[in-house]
Amino acid sequence: MMYSQQEYDMVRRQTMQIEAEKRALLRWALIVVTVLFAASLVLSGLMYQRYSSADNTIQEAQTRATNAETELQTVKKDLADKNAILERNSATAAKQNAVIQNIVPKMLSRTASEAELAELANAIYNQNGHVVQVPGIPPNEVLRSFRFRVDGRPHKYTIVPGLLDGKWVIYSVLVKNQEDR
Repeated sequence: MMYSQQEYDMVRRQTMQIEAEKRALLRWALIVVTVLFAASLVLSGLMYQRYSSADNTIQEAQTRATNAETELQTVKKDLADKNAILERNSATAAKQNAVIQNIVPKMLSRTASEAELAELANAIYNQNGHVVQVPGIPPNEVLRSFRFRVDGRPHKYTIVPGLLDGKWVIYSVLVKNQEDR
């Protein structure tokens, strides 16, 4: 069987049309795949950026938490040190107040010993303003200098009376300590 030239041309055109449609379909498929690939790259970049920033945020938060924990430990230690100092100071102040409460009546009745008066001078000096109020006029015998050892170092105090707003007070003045030589 023999085919005519028209039939050959018709088959050729149909084949070319089918190939053109295939190429068009492949072109559209390539465009769609390229767009999807570009979109996936952009989406991957955004996801990596969010992951990276989240990782940095987590690291910053952990760093801040670590710094805060360190600072908390430092503050707790400082607070414990300050509380210990405060307790020592309050214990010392209570001891000094007890000394003052016990010795001032003896001083006013002139029965206090030399060592008690030296301890009283030291306790008065350690009070705020280096002064205490007394219920009566201090005797003249105590208004002089006394030596007292503080932590093994000799200190010399002078007791001075005063009348402040109609009330008698006793001042204690540190005259000399070991460093003064």
